[in-house]
Amino acid sequence: MGKFIASRLTDPPSEDHREPFPILSLPEQLVEYILSFVPAECVVRDCPFVCEQFRRIVDSNAFWKMKCERDGKVIPSFQLDPLPKRYYRMIYLENPYGRNLLRNSQGDCREGEFAHWEVTTEMGDGWRVESFPVGADSLPLESQSCFATSFGPCIKEQVIDLVREGVACEILDTFKPPIEISEWYAARIDCGGVYHLMVELIDIAHDQVAIFDTGEITTPQWMGRRWKQVKHTFFDYPSGVRYVRFAHLGRDTQFWAGHYGAKMAAGVVRIAAEQTPPCPATTKGRLEAAGNRTLWQCNTRRFPMAGQQ
Repeated sequence: MGKFIASRLTDPPSEDHREPFPILSLPEQLVEYILSFVPAECVVRDCPFVCEQFRRIVDSNAFWKMKCERDGKVIPSFQLDPLPKRYYRMIYLENPYGRNLLRNSQGDCREGEFAHWEVTTEMGDGWRVESFPVGADSLPLESQSCFATSFGPCIKEQVIDLVREGVACEILDTFKPPIEISEWYAARIDCGGVYHLMVELIDIAHDQVAIFDTGEITTPQWMGRRWKQVKHTFFDYPSGVRYVRFAHLGRDTQFWAGHYGAKMAAGVVRIAAEQTPPCPATTKGRLEAAGNRTLWQCNTRRFPMAGQQ
């Protein structure tokens, strides 16, 4: 799209003598508004190379805030002054607030059953992904996929880089938004199981600054089957947090060959943030704010809006 706009600015008049749309002659606020409808991947890839004005616009916080509001991205209500560079751009591209930052939490990722995980221990018959929980109740979720463990300890972990996911360092250090953790676990009805979850907050020096540890949760034989959810929220943690390490363990209690150990599914790591109510502005409002009422009236005659035909 950006390349198309560039060509419209530089191409000679067409054979039917129509001139290219003179976008650079418009007020900058209107140019900004027009560009806000360009798909984000084109904005990032093409628009900065069209001209200096385009580059300045698409590198501004105001531009990306407009796109966030229009497309329903979660904008946290934190008040930062000054705003970090590309603050709203990161929110738009990564959408870090309110979504699950843990990837492939049920083994149903198209990139592979254990994509995004590091398997650190795989004893017994190792890890397995079940499309439906064998020997246990259905998950209280739409997807029924889960991880199953064996007769020796099975451990895997995932480290989440919060800044890479789009959370500004200033937000983490100043406002310390709650970090919500949860996961479902179950044992089989015919075999006892052990489940253990440990989640660490890690700083820029890769030191642990906060931890949530369930310890080993043992479900005896014939007492399993039902899914339970473990939850925790980190509040008021030290400044400097940049990573979340999510690690879980499972095994059985009877040393049976196969995958009779604890099951786990749908782990969650989420940054909780109160959302700022969106206040999208209309094209007319932006033009009038810039004092260009005459241009607005002129352009509505040339390009009538719906209902004004």
